[in-house]
Amino acid sequence: MSKQQQIKNAGIYMVPTAVSVLLPIVSLPIILHSLSPSDYGAYALSLAFSSIVVGFSQFALLSVYERNFFLLTSEKERSQLCFTIISFIVFILIIVGLVIYLKKDYLASIIIKSPQYGLLLFYTYIGLALQASSNYYLSFLKNIGNAKMNVGVTLAMSVIGVVLNIYFVGILMIGPIGLALGLFISNAVIFITVTIYFIKKYKYTLNKNLLFHSLELSMRLIPSSILSVIGKQYDKYIIGVLASVGGAGIYALGQRIAKLVVLFMNAIQKVYGPIVYHKMFSKDSKKGGKEIGKYLTPFAYFSVASALFIALFSEEVIIILAPPEYLEALYVINILCVGYGVAFFAKQPQIMYAGKTTLLSVLSFVNFVGTVVVLYIFVNYYGLLGAAVGYLLMSIIYNTLLVWQGQKYYRIEYEWSKLLAIFGMLFFVSISIMLFQVWGLAYYYRLMIKILFLGMFTGLGMHLKIITKSNIELAFKNNKTITV
Repeated sequence: MSKQQQIKNAGIYMVPTAVSVLLPIVSLPIILHSLSPSDYGAYALSLAFSSIVVGFSQFALLSVYERNFFLLTSEKERSQLCFTIISFIVFILIIVGLVIYLKKDYLASIIIKSPQYGLLLFYTYIGLALQASSNYYLSFLKNIGNAKMNVGVTLAMSVIGVVLNIYFVGILMIGPIGLALGLFISNAVIFITVTIYFIKKYKYTLNKNLLFHSLELSMRLIPSSILSVIGKQYDKYIIGVLASVGGAGIYALGQRIAKLVVLFMNAIQKVYGPIVYHKMFSKDSKKGGKEIGKYLTPFAYFSVASALFIALFSEEVIIILAPPEYLEALYVINILCVGYGVAFFAKQPQIMYAGKTTLLSVLSFVNFVGTVVVLYIFVNYYGLLGAAVGYLLMSIIYNTLLVWQGQKYYRIEYEWSKLLAIFGMLFFVSISIMLFQVWGLAYYYRLMIKILFLGMFTGLGMHLKIITKSNIELAFKNNKTITV
């Protein structure tokens, strides 16, 4: 894949991310003015529970599917791998869904502290289950370089979901269950449509040997996957227990906005991820490590750029999107943006490349135990901010462990001096914005400083020769011979 094609693919993958940024500006003010922090917290806790259950039910097969896709060379085997794993996952998710439906009121009384949220819990689970199943199709499209269709599917899912959320919550005023129905219906439409397309194009065939081979790797990865999912959702749960359901709602809002960073980073990873895997499988560490390290620096810069931009303008985002009772989410956003930015290193697949899934499980267990202990202590003493700071601390520790271990199996020669400047700028900006708010600095001066920080980071990109005239020209150059 040429440099121009990679830049164009990056631009294509940015489309659904940009929409994901713009759509909440339209939908969240309507939704949040119709839901109290407690209502939004109930949905957040339902989402957390469903994420854990869906994550467990997938047997960590998505990560293994990403890896094994590149081991297969024929289109037939790759489509068989996709259909076989999806069929297996859907079967498991249906069984689990039946259990949740029968016990929905009991589960809601434990998770959300009220049995009246039983259907909310069930619809949220079904919506996430369908979304998780669709991810295998999206991965297939990404890996074959079909960026346009991948983006089209993701974009349709986002648009339909937002429209339904506005309709159910803002117009019909049916409360938090409207968010669950929007999630369920939008993902059902997408999953059914994409399944029909894949069956017509690739023909539905199964291969049990490919499933067994995938499960052989994924079984050792299950503890890692489950603990990772629980660790990501534990913060909202512990806030709901030690603080309040409303507190969980405020934190969930801040987390949702900060996770725009994750969406942006995932979009960029769709460009460099397959390339990194290809380089690893085609070149040994001695030859490929330096090449990969240099190749990743621009992607690290743009990943951090998204975190820095959202941290800079978190105040404006909260004012636009939410009523005054949600303003405490501003500090949550700034802290989490740093944690999500650091997670760039967790996206490099050295350990998975080596097939050391047991090691990933061990590291995830260490991260999980540390997250439980740190968040319990920090939330107990510092509330919402304690949860965000605890997450940031564990993100730094976990990513340090991943880099340390990953370098043993495939040494990437990172350009550490450049990365230090990039991530150091993110830390400095995020802390400064929070301090300006605490000190009560006049908004006019805060805005001027924010623009100055943005200019400094842009200047850093130019100094590191990441933002260059040639790269900008490639991004906008019209070359009809390039297909994506």
